[in-house]
Formats: sequence, C-alpha cells, structure tokens
Amino acid sequence: IIFYFFNMTIVQSQIEINPVKEKDINSVKNPTGAKFVIPYRDWKIKDKKSEVYEVPIEYCKFRLENGRIKHQILSHEKIKGTLDRDSDDTQKIISDYISKSDPKKNQDLKKLLAKDGQSEPAIMTADGFLINGNRRKWAFHELSKEYPNERYNRLKVVILPGSESPERPTVKDIAILENRYQVYRDGKSEYSKMNKALTYYSYFKADIPLEELLKDDPTYGDADPKKFKQNLKKFTLEFFEPIKLMEEFLEENNVKGDYNRISNRWMSFEELGKNLTSKFENDKFLVEHNIEKNEIGVIKNAAFNLIKIKETSELGVGDNRFLIRQLPKWIKNQKKDVLKIGKLEDVDPNITDPDERDAKWHDEKEEQVLNIIKKIQNLTTRAKDQEDPINRLNEALQKLNHEDLYLEQIDQMKIPDVEKAFKICQEIETRNNEIKRNFYDIQKGVKDNKKKIKEKWNS
Repeated sequence: IIFYFFNMTIVQSQIEINPVKEKDINSVKNPTGAKFVIPYRDWKIKDKKSEVYEVPIEYCKFRLENGRIKHQILSHEKIKGTLDRDSDDTQKIISDYISKSDPKKNQDLKKLLAKDGQSEPAIMTADGFLINGNRRKWAFHELSKEYPNERYNRLKVVILPGSESPERPTVKDIAILENRYQVYRDGKSEYSKMNKALTYYSYFKADIPLEELLKDDPTYGDADPKKFKQNLKKFTLEFFEPIKLMEEFLEENNVKGDYNRISNRWMSFEELGKNLTSKFENDKFLVEHNIEKNEIGVIKNAAFNLIKIKETSELGVGDNRFLIRQLPKWIKNQKKDVLKIGKLEDVDPNITDPDERDAKWHDEKEEQVLNIIKKIQNLTTRAKDQEDPINRLNEALQKLNHEDLYLEQIDQMKIPDVEKAFKICQEIETRNNEIKRNFYDIQKGVKDNKKKIKEKWNS
C-alpha cells in the first residue's frame, strides 16, 4: 500500500457542480466587504484572500460526504437505500445525524454563536454544499427556530471557484481542504477515529494519495521522507487495518456496510489489527506463536467471536478489547482452546434478519465462548504464577541495561543526584543478594535442610 501511495499518478476529475443551483447562489449572495484566506490548494502560501459573502441558510446545503457522520451515512444508505443529496428529506436526515454526533459541543456552539455571532466564514461549493461549516448551519437553523432573528438566517461563507473557473475544485482538492480543516487545532469538533478512518479510506478508494492528506497533519506529516514513510505505515496500521477487519466482520455476519452495528467496537478492532492480524505476514511471529498458516482464518474468526460478546463482567475484564489484547498469549499457550472458539458453528443460516441472528447467537453461542475463555484464564493464571519471577528478573535486567545508565549519561548528572543514585545502587545490591541467596538455597536443597533442623530443635 505504501509503495502504491508514493508511486501512483492520478488525474483527478472535477467535482460535479449543479449549474442551476450555482446560478441561484449567485443571485442571493451578498458581499460583506470582508476577505479571508482559506487553505485551498496553495492559496494560504500565496496569501490569496477570498471574498466573504452572506448567503441565506436555506441555500447552504449539508454535505452528504461529511466525515463527522461518515459511519452513520454509510449505514443508512446500506439499510435504507441511496440518499439524494439535493432532497429536503436527505438534508433533514443529515441534520438529525449532526445533532446527535456531539450533543455537548453542538450546544456549546449554539451558545457561542448566540453570544458572539459567526467569527469565521464557512466554506462551500459554488452550488451551495458546505465543505466546512455544517455544524454552524445546523446551529443557526436551531437558533432561528428558538429565537426568530434575521441574524440567524444568513451564513457567512467563502464560495469555492465555480464551473467556469480554471481553479474549479477536483475531488482531491475537496478531500485535502476538508482534511486541512480537521487537522488544524482550532477547537472544532473532531471526527471520531472510526469516522476519520472511514473518511480517509473512502479517499484512498477514490485514488487520492494518502501522502497528500497526511502531509498537513501535525501528527503524521514530517519533512524527513524516511520518517514520513514510516508515519504512512503507522497510519495504515492504526486506521486502515481496523476498517478492513470491520468490513470482513460485517460481511461474515451478513450485515455488510452496517457500521452503526459495531460503532462501539472500534477499539477492539484496533487492538486486533495492532496486536495480531497485522503480524500474520511475519513468519517469525507465526513461529513464535506456534501458528500454522492454515489456522489464520480460524484464529481471526475466534477474535470476531470475542468481539461479539456483550457481557464481559463475569470474565473480570472491562470490555472486549482486553480479551483481544490477551489473544496472542492465549494462542501461544492454549491454542487448542482458541481454535475451539474459532470453530464454533454459526447460527442457522436461514435466519436473515440481522437483529434476530444477533440475538440467536447470544442465546446459543455466547455462553460456550465464555466457558472456553474461563478455562483459558485459569490455565494462564497458573502459568503466570510460575513465570512471574523470571519475567520480573528479566524486566529488572533490561532496565539496568538501559542506555540512560551508560557512562556518558551518568557523567552528566549533578553531584546530589549521583549521591542519590549511589544509595539506590546499594539498595539494589542488597536486595539482589537476598534474592540470589534464596535461589542458591533452593538450588542446593539448603531450604529443606533448614526446615528439618528447625523442626528438630522445636521438638
């Protein structure tokens, strides 16, 4: 994937602009006299200022591709059919999803706009679809219902180049512009990780290079090409691997595309990708964990069954991701039991209703999965009790071998800190001698001899 991102050359198509709606916008827009620099193409670098207009909010349309509500829209279209972006019904549906997406921040925004008004313009296409400012339109609409006032009926906007302009936006231009507004830290409501992943993944499938999007992101962008390439790899693992797993999970459970159904399981899929499935191509990992290549599918299915569990409290864990986190260790020590979880037969395939299938699985299969996990946990606890001293000693040794304790680092310490460090070393030495003596006694059988002598004299 990374090689593909860095080597593809794509000619991006221009976005569709409705000429009738573009004409309507031109007839109702009023210049405010203000100008504003937006991060479109290289306009910010060139300090190119754009005219700010006031446009009646009914002409400013919510955008169907809004990344903030990505999984809700995808799920809606999968279950109820494709949405027509121009229709009033679709606009109402989008408004409802925005209203529920972050209620507290939405209410805070309403209060801010009511108190101070709109300080920064929204951005929209020439035919009225908002790239940035969907929440502000929602807030103005809500305020206008509560407090009929002319100030809430118009939105300040910068309008992107229209159908006759040589700078008319491409699909890539819109993707980068939307992304720039998300990664700039200015207090706006950010996308959830799942919605961010789905948004970027849809860009990827539309042939927009990931490097173009991430170069503006302070978390992943880096001037050093080598580090940037590493960051691309990190991003694909953190965001794309969970999405691929979710898509596979949904397809296997006959609910393809219904992301709403698993929106509260994002962290479990993220954990699964990071700790297990992304390593299946690594032969060393497979050997260390005793995994045969023909077992990978069953193990993945076992993970999906762990993610399905609704009630984890009797297992003594917080939620499903803690089970997923334990999976590599369970595979290493109790692989047969993990494979049993993966081989559990699904419910009757003739049940087509997703909710009925889900309820049936929890009635018939969840208890079986829980019982196997309890058995694994008991075995793991016993093994852990035996391994802990070795693990702790190895951890102590690794820390004592840390580069912070190399001579060149110690040389830079202040005298009072050196004295403190010397005292700690003495305590470590004392404790080490005690532990060493215990192991020596056990090794030579001295402990048993001491016990016998004590018993003799006590008697």
